[in-house]
Amino acid sequence: MKVLLVTPVDVGSGETVTARYLAALLTRNGHRVHFLASAFATRFLQDEFAGNISALGQDGPANVVTWARTLDRFKPDVIVFADYPLMFWSSGLAPLAREPGWEEGLLETDIPLVTLDHFGFAQGEMGIFLGPPHLTHQYHRFEALPERMQIMLPCPMHAPGAVAGRKGTPFRYWDVPLTIAPQVRAATRSKYLRHPDDLLVVHIVSNWAWQSAETLQLTFYRYLGALLLHYLGSLGRGVTIVSLNNGSLLGAASRNGAHLTDIGQVTPPEFDGLIFSSDLMLTENKVSISMGKAVCGLQATAVLKNSHGILDLMGLCSGPVWEIVSAMERDRLGSVFPFDVYPTGMQDTLESIVLYRDNPLTDGFAELEVFGGAATESGLARLLTDAATREELQQKQKRYVDALAAIDDGATVLERIATGRGGGA
Repeated sequence: MKVLLVTPVDVGSGETVTARYLAALLTRNGHRVHFLASAFATRFLQDEFAGNISALGQDGPANVVTWARTLDRFKPDVIVFADYPLMFWSSGLAPLAREPGWEEGLLETDIPLVTLDHFGFAQGEMGIFLGPPHLTHQYHRFEALPERMQIMLPCPMHAPGAVAGRKGTPFRYWDVPLTIAPQVRAATRSKYLRHPDDLLVVHIVSNWAWQSAETLQLTFYRYLGALLLHYLGSLGRGVTIVSLNNGSLLGAASRNGAHLTDIGQVTPPEFDGLIFSSDLMLTENKVSISMGKAVCGLQATAVLKNSHGILDLMGLCSGPVWEIVSAMERDRLGSVFPFDVYPTGMQDTLESIVLYRDNPLTDGFAELEVFGGAATESGLARLLTDAATREELQQKQKRYVDALAAIDDGATVLERIATGRGGGA
């Protein structure tokens, strides 16, 4: 079977990473793969799939020509879009789907068509703001999928079991639980920790998140480092916070034995080494695929969120936390707002989409208020140092991992689709 994987997103890696693992799985099963990939995606793929990538640039008509040539030369048995709804963004990807006539031509082919649905955007028509609604008028509406396109649901993040009203087939692309070699863990911790018995916290910021925050001139990342040092500087032992971002987002700093450092893009093996060598993984993205990976490795994991507007926080915050909240608002009015996924907000969206409906994954990570003060400080301390808290969370993670291990892998599901035996409706 020949599988063409389309990965045009240029500002985030989650969808491309899923496609990379799926491609590796297909290759191990004796299938051939080829990628149509943006420049950003190519950087994640070229170490393993060099020679099997056709590049998509920023010239839409040229990409249509590349598309046609790839179909003619590779002659795929099935086409897999890393996430078809995302191909219709107005920016942040190599242009292709919005080019005149492209979708009509796609639907005229007799090749089976599949989309991976990472977030539930393929489930039906819906819309989201591309940032906090009070600061941006950018709104994107997802149209319904073409009828003949089938849906595969990557796990994580979806629930491995049946979910009422959900379209598509869940699949796994990892053998779980995920692990790394002990020597990799030792080398990673030695690289970043000042002392062997220090704690390692890994903080993940997606490219799209910091770029969007920068475009909107939001001040959250300007102050997040100080907030993390405030929370973690009271543990009474050394802590190193490694924030994976653009390489300078939070700013290197230290306080009371807690040390913060930024790092930029790393290779996939280095990324895995960081996550699975950490004592805690943090993100402010409740749909982070990296968080799903950490859960599948039975790593302590927490998402930072904000449930309150600035007026509520006036009565809830005090001390250094309120000073930070106030400074954020002074620097950019409107910078403090409720969110589950920073900086888009997405509270209402997460309640309406299928992703976390009846999903045991949500039990596998802790949720902490980013401006929660003493409660957040103690919550982080328990996640890092309290054996009972860590064991309870790990047992919840195991329930998700056990359910994930019981379902078909992506290669098996695709084989069924390509041979007309169903599997993705």
